[in-house]
Amino acid sequence: MTNKDLALAIIEKVGGKENISNVTHCVTRLRLVLKNADQADVEAVKGLEGVINVVISGGQHQVVLGPIVGDVYEEAVKVVGVVTPATEEVAQPKSWKDIPKNVLDFVISCFVPAIPVFAGAGMIKVLAVILSTVGVLQMGDSTYTLLNTIGDAIFYFLPFVVAINAANKLKVNPMLALALAAVCLHPNFISLVNGETPATFCGIALSAADYSAQAIPMMFGVWLLKYVDKFMQKVSPKILSVFLVSMVDLLIVAPIIILVVGPISIALNNVIFGACAGMMSWGWIAVGINAALFPLMVLTGTHNASIPLIIQMFATIGYDPIFLVSGLAANIAEAGAAAAVAVKTKNKTLKSTASSATVSAMLGITEPALYGVNLRLKRPFIAMMIGSFIGGCFCGLIGLQAPAFATPSLITCALFVPQGKSILFGFLGLIVSFVVTFVIAFIMGFEDIKEN
Repeated sequence: MTNKDLALAIIEKVGGKENISNVTHCVTRLRLVLKNADQADVEAVKGLEGVINVVISGGQHQVVLGPIVGDVYEEAVKVVGVVTPATEEVAQPKSWKDIPKNVLDFVISCFVPAIPVFAGAGMIKVLAVILSTVGVLQMGDSTYTLLNTIGDAIFYFLPFVVAINAANKLKVNPMLALALAAVCLHPNFISLVNGETPATFCGIALSAADYSAQAIPMMFGVWLLKYVDKFMQKVSPKILSVFLVSMVDLLIVAPIIILVVGPISIALNNVIFGACAGMMSWGWIAVGINAALFPLMVLTGTHNASIPLIIQMFATIGYDPIFLVSGLAANIAEAGAAAAVAVKTKNKTLKSTASSATVSAMLGITEPALYGVNLRLKRPFIAMMIGSFIGGCFCGLIGLQAPAFATPSLITCALFVPQGKSILFGFLGLIVSFVVTFVIAFIMGFEDIKEN
């Protein structure tokens, strides 16, 4: 089946293009937002050649395709005609139970479109460190400072990134959202709230605050902007709306952010980061626990929930010692379990599937190994979780850190280096995670699939 045929088949099985309000994709999944989920034949989609699995999460039908997802997506948008996240409808909660997943979906949407930029910027910071380590640059000179600034700018101006993504998600005027972020980062405002003399607005004291690298204020702010703007569009005279709507929007929402939302959200951010710091105080056990839980999060489609925390750590302390490190252990453990199946099975088809899944997982794409091999055979999945925990604990013990947002894999493991130590530490963490899981999965065995 060609990629075009697969795209057409998926669209047909989910109720046709008329039932699709949006189609996007991530590294391995084609993400469909359906108008009527009851029209989708999920089992039929799972049975299509080339489909690894279907996960329903966050109001989306996520079709797991692996490395071919980009090509299938290109064919799908030719039929559906939806190509940008900005057109995505926000799922309206049908019950109180839907609210948490919709909130989580919104939070993730504020970061996911910018992940390639975060990754590229983070790698520039790594490049600056490497060049200074080998003596090409001197830490603190103008070239080093400029490189570090290029890599750090996206994190400093994180409110702009969150504002534009939140506006696209909520269908709010993105220019208004950017204007709110600009207020929070304007030099005059910063000097006003952080000056020696207490500042007030209409007699209300302004709290000292630093909105650089902060995400939560803009999430709340753009969400509030959505409803204020909708109200103003209704009541504003058409002849005045060209300036009156945006004027009142800013006059209402900006002070609320500064006086109420900002201080509360920064306090909330401090609580969240404090929880991360508390987790870091657990040491190696925290990495092991997160590594063991990571495959379960992939299964439920909630593994992106850690993205805001990772980006916040990059913006504050400059590296991530937990989530991406545990992702490295979990990804390589997936490969180790699949490799054990490839070596032990007598089924030629399964051997081929497990072998290719091993390579894919080593490169950071784990769904073929997870759904096509380990979960399918059950015991390798258990072995993989045990191996993830042990590998994660080891990576935590040797102090691995992720200095940039990169998919944890064989290619990027050299980046996971403890401060002041050799790049061999990253490879050591990978080897231990792979070998331990391989041995456990091989010893535990599995019920082999008979040849057809």
